[in-house]
Amino acid sequence: MAAVIAALAAGCAVVAVFLSGDAVRPDRPDLEVALVAAASVLAALLAFGKARGTRIASAIFAAGSAGWAIHCLSTDIGSGTPGSSTGVLAVAAVVTLVATGLTARSAARPLRWWLAVPLVVALAAGTVAAAVIVPAQAVRSMTAATVAAPAIADRVTDRPWKWTPPTEVRDAVAAGAGVVVGGVDGDVTALDGPTGAVRWTYARPGARLRALVPTPDRLLLLAVYGGSGRDHLTVLDAFTGAPVQETLIEEVSGADLLAPTSTVLPSITYLGDDNFRVNALDLRTGKELWTWTAPQGCVSPFALPASGRDVVLAPLLCPDRLSVLGLDERTGTSRWEHKLPVTRPSDEKADYYLHSALDGGTVSLSLRYAGLASGAGTDVVLDPANGAVVSTMDPKAPKRITLGPVAIAERTTDGKVTAATLDGGVAVDLAACPARRAQATTPTAYLRLCVLPGGALVVHRQELDGSPASTLPVDWPPSTDSAGTLNSGFARHALLPAPGALVAVRGGATPVIGYPAG
Repeated sequence: MAAVIAALAAGCAVVAVFLSGDAVRPDRPDLEVALVAAASVLAALLAFGKARGTRIASAIFAAGSAGWAIHCLSTDIGSGTPGSSTGVLAVAAVVTLVATGLTARSAARPLRWWLAVPLVVALAAGTVAAAVIVPAQAVRSMTAATVAAPAIADRVTDRPWKWTPPTEVRDAVAAGAGVVVGGVDGDVTALDGPTGAVRWTYARPGARLRALVPTPDRLLLLAVYGGSGRDHLTVLDAFTGAPVQETLIEEVSGADLLAPTSTVLPSITYLGDDNFRVNALDLRTGKELWTWTAPQGCVSPFALPASGRDVVLAPLLCPDRLSVLGLDERTGTSRWEHKLPVTRPSDEKADYYLHSALDGGTVSLSLRYAGLASGAGTDVVLDPANGAVVSTMDPKAPKRITLGPVAIAERTTDGKVTAATLDGGVAVDLAACPARRAQATTPTAYLRLCVLPGGALVVHRQELDGSPASTLPVDWPPSTDSAGTLNSGFARHALLPAPGALVAVRGGATPVIGYPAG
């Protein structure tokens, strides 16, 4: 009877090989899990032997597999992204060890049912519990009630709130009812814009937070945790912090490679010959909605992803044209095409520089290809809803549309900004902020986080209507060279016009400061 129970437990270990290992073990079967399962199977087979030495060998193999399985489980939980495989494996290996330990006794006298039944029950209940509990064990969370979102802060007070993060800051974005801050230990905290109070938390202790990205409507938040070759994506409700869905995605190096629409996350798959397929993942269900490939005779070269509110941008190169398509987020069908005529094929690579505004209301395109008929239409800002040209850009001073509702065109020389103009023709006062750390725009102002000659930091506000400029002091301790960088943009500082407050953030162990809307 004990040998039979060992065989049942070894069977559960084999099942564990094919269960999810999440981001820490993205491959199925995982080699380490498979080896532990094989050791459990060998231990179970030896348990049927008659010789005493065979049964001792069975117990030794079972003990080794149990210790190895527990080590795998501990490692996976410590990673912050465990799957169900190692939890089930650990339960199966421990039951195998107990069963093989009883085989010597059962050789002289059959194992009584009152000992066999608890083992079978423990195996069944433990397997089910491990499959459910282990993935959830990695998460620490507190949710909140949904509220109406305050308006994005424009004019603010000079009486800021301050919040000290539990770990060093790695990311911060405007979403939900305020700002959401990500830390180095996998923690994500949502702060109320007007007050700075903690609204909700979500954490995977031990996991590396690779990216924190809101959807253009700021209703959902994408939290990406690093794994081994693949990453764990958790989609959170930005107002309540409740997980909407979770899935594995291809490894990303940062927020700059994620460009969700309001409801889908686009990604690309390499097909060979400089051609990529576009895929769309439904953010609420985790299902793949559609895929798109270039038509026959054309290719879709790689481009950094960018999206509008409800369209996915896809590059296209054909013998007669160079294009960017606006694909409907729900169907993948082309809603519009911005195309430039090609007069001759070229071996030169086509370059696409695509950027979208924070709210997805505009997108900018800069296209480069040697075979173009002319330079017209290569640098434009489009309305992603219909592809209409909103404005053109100077190739030597492309517009920065990612800073807020007002675009900035900057001219640089040797990496230094020599002139800058805001939409509407307002010249930026460069002398007012000689050392800029971060920047943003609101409908009425251009904001910069500036370092004064003495080392103090201030938020400088230049009014778009020509009114006198103003500053707000930023009460931070002196910066050190060890201050961490932020995932978004790989800079040390961020200035975020968020719902209810203007928020200043610095990477590392620095308080987050918010200036409530006036």
